[in-house]
Amino acid sequence: MRKSLIVAVLTLCVAGVALADLGSVVRSFAIPGGACAGLARSNGLLYSINYSQARIYVMNPTTGSVSNSFAAAGGAQTRGLAYQWGGNLWQNQGYNSPYRIYRTNTSTGSIFASYALPTSLCHGSAPLATGDGGAGVTRIIISRYSSPRTIYYMTTTGSIASSHTVSQALYDIAYDWRNKLIWGGMNTTTVYGFTTTGSLAASFTKPTGNNYGITYHGQYLFVAGTSGLIYTIHCPILNVGIAPSSMGKIKAMYK
Repeated sequence: MRKSLIVAVLTLCVAGVALADLGSVVRSFAIPGGACAGLARSNGLLYSINYSQARIYVMNPTTGSVSNSFAAAGGAQTRGLAYQWGGNLWQNQGYNSPYRIYRTNTSTGSIFASYALPTSLCHGSAPLATGDGGAGVTRIIISRYSSPRTIYYMTTTGSIASSHTVSQALYDIAYDWRNKLIWGGMNTTTVYGFTTTGSLAASFTKPTGNNYGITYHGQYLFVAGTSGLIYTIHCPILNVGIAPSSMGKIKAMYK
């Protein structure tokens, strides 16, 4: 009986330490052009879409220094971005018709192919990857932030393989392949983590309102809001088997 209790306490401590680090800010730097409506991360670069300028900026993910920029495929209607290893940058045109997603060159923005989005207001996108930098992509995840709040899984040839609803509006999304979670949010300081079946598994508070750009790489989330900054936020491996209702208690106990 006592041995079982000790094991249980140790399990909670390990989970608590990880959860205490979730959401901590590592660094921040300025958003190019001051506005962001989507982020994507390769192994070496960070991409940000400025919809008012209809332009995509290519940055150093540590310093934020801009090394390149090019026109967005969908013009001022372009929103979410997703990087797929091998030189593909996916760009969503989900605000006004035609509702399309473009597979483009990562250096020039030239269009390789385009496919119909499942519906309007599909702003967020992320690679369903098995590794960092968009490696091992089998699907492109697409989020519709307006009701019905839906996550779609699109093949790289443009067909919708599956979908499910989520309880929160997700303007842009990031896929955390280590925890197998889809992170995102909208008009809130809270970032939500959903499983690929639509269950809410985790959440944390970030230092800026709104979630207009988010991407994942190397146990970090890159999040942009309305403060003019992109934040690098710690996202460790979590015990997502713990029920969300109990996560706050464990975090508070071991923070």
